[in-house]
Parts: sequence; structure tokens; C-alpha cells
Amino acid sequence: MTSRATAPEKITLIRLSAIGDVLMLLPAVRLLRKQFPDTQIDWLIDRPVASLLAQLTEVNVVAIDKPKAISDYWQLKKQWRKKNTGQLISFQTSFVSNMLMALLPAEHKTGFGSPYSREGHHLFTDTAYDLPSNLHQVDIFFALAQKFAGINERIKITAEDRILPISQVDISWASEKLQPHEQWIAINPMASTQEKTWAAERYISLINNLHRQYPDKHIVLTGGPGEAEVAFGQQIEQQTQASCLNLIGQTTLTQLAAILKQVSLLISPDTGPLHLANAMATPVIGLYAVTRPEYIGPYNQLDNCINIYAEVAKSVMHKTATQLVWQKKIPSLDAMQLISIEQVMDKVGTIFNGNE
Repeated sequence: MTSRATAPEKITLIRLSAIGDVLMLLPAVRLLRKQFPDTQIDWLIDRPVASLLAQLTEVNVVAIDKPKAISDYWQLKKQWRKKNTGQLISFQTSFVSNMLMALLPAEHKTGFGSPYSREGHHLFTDTAYDLPSNLHQVDIFFALAQKFAGINERIKITAEDRILPISQVDISWASEKLQPHEQWIAINPMASTQEKTWAAERYISLINNLHRQYPDKHIVLTGGPGEAEVAFGQQIEQQTQASCLNLIGQTTLTQLAAILKQVSLLISPDTGPLHLANAMATPVIGLYAVTRPEYIGPYNQLDNCINIYAEVAKSVMHKTATQLVWQKKIPSLDAMQLISIEQVMDKVGTIFNGNE
């Protein structure tokens, strides 16, 4: 294995958000720590997400307020003017993160080249590494970390590399919430966009079917505090034949992680809690129609996904999936409804039968 001749004194990572991407960066972070055990490693992250990493010991988590206006960028530049970020590595290619990379002082700036540079990302780097195409997001991050560290050999990402540590306080809180029953199935019904969200009627029917087929397993609904998400969960809860424990909007991120750690299964569209359950080593069933699970699905659980991306590519884009850009999200409000309740129930059966 070849690597850098000398270890940097300091490395600063940029990955501000979102929840799923932050979690998928963990193997890369741990690679850098193993490679540079004595280096100070800071991780700049958006303040609302930073709490999720409270128990992470490999790096220093530095919570910042993501700039929203020109004045915010100016204030950030003044705040960091005399600080040293050392070797800056950006694992994010958005406009905001690119501006942040441009404004922060650094000895050297590293980021993505082809094919993952977006928004002119590579123009803000001193070194932009070209990487293999069609990688999973976890492998994209990991490959950039390997390039930075000068490691040329293939390294296997282990299950331990992907685990998010959480506190015993949160685990105890979740145990108390779930205490009345031993077996739980979590459903996180809403995604960040309507295109990725299954209809409420589908979830209602799914829960009724789960209740009939698996009467010993109880349903807990999870999700964020947004008004639309809370209302969506209430609609589902009120119309199911089975009673649900509705925790949508009632957990912190770390409490949500603890809940997902203790359930038997999570069913979810392409959204952050799906990756949070995966980081808890919990089986997940991902519902994918407009995004490609091979790129952004639950790492090492892609076989558990219901994947109709190729079908949607033909019906909506009139192209094969291979003809679309790897990171393409298909614009369709109807595609998710092509996923049937029977497909989900079959996948649930496969998972539970495999665990017996």
C-alpha cells in the first residue's frame, strides 16, 4: 500500500448536509483517521445536522451556520480570515459548499474532478481528482479520501466503518418509547420531495396488510418536524385499521437513530432516515422510482430495495437507465405510485424469512 510520505498537521473536511450524505461520508472519515492517526481532523457541518455526530470520536465536529445571503458569506470570510484550515477537502459540490471552499484559507484545497464535479466545483480546488464513473455515493467519498491519502490499493469498507455511534441516553429513551411491545416495524413515509414520496393511501393499505400478516409486529411512524410531514403522518395514522405509534416530529435526530436501531425493519422512500437506519445496522426496504439506488441507496442493502428506476426511465424519459446521467433524478410526480403494495409485502416476507 502506498500513501503520503508525510502526514498533514491539520485536515478540514467540508460536508455540510444532508443527513444521508453525512452518514455516507463516515467510511471516508474513518479511513483518513486510520491513515493519519496524529493529524487534527475537523469536519465543517451545518449546525442542525451536527448533533447527529455528537458521539463521533474520530474527528472534531465544527458546527457552522450555512450561509443564506451575501452578507453571511462576508461574515464567514471575516470570521475565518485568521484561522488555519490546513489541508481542505470538500466532499460536497453544491454552490454553497463551493463558495465556502473559495472563502476559507487553506494550505491546499482538494475536491472532485470528472465525473462528479458540479457547479464548477473543480475550479475552486488546487487538486481535483478524477474518479471512476457510476460509483455509489459511499464509494465516491471513499475514493476521494483514498486519493488524498495516496492509497492506490483497493480497501474494503467494513460494517464497522458505516456505523454511527449514539449515546446510551438516547438508547434508553427509545427503549422506553418502544417498551410496550417487543417487535416493531418502522415506516418513514415522507421524503424531502413529492417526487420521492409514496401516496398516503399506499401506506395505509400497507400498514393494514402488515397488521394482518404480522400481528406480533407493531408499527411506529417516523419523520421530521415539518408541518407537511406531520400532517402526512397524521393522515396515515387516523385511517389505518391498526394502531400506530406516531413519532413524526417528536424526536431529535439522535433519538430517531435510537428508535431505528431497535426496530426490526424500516420501510422508507429515498430520504435521510433510511440511511440513518442503515447506519444503525437495521434492515431497510428502500422505495426507489425517480432516483437510482445503485448511486444513492442504502449501502450494502441494495437487494432490499424496490427499484423501478429503469422502468420509469423508459416510460418518462423514453430512454434506458444506462442512457441517463448516473446522478439523474427523473422528474415525475406519478412514478412512485408504480410501486405496488404487493412488491413491498413480498420484500418484507423475504427479509423476515431470511432472518428466521
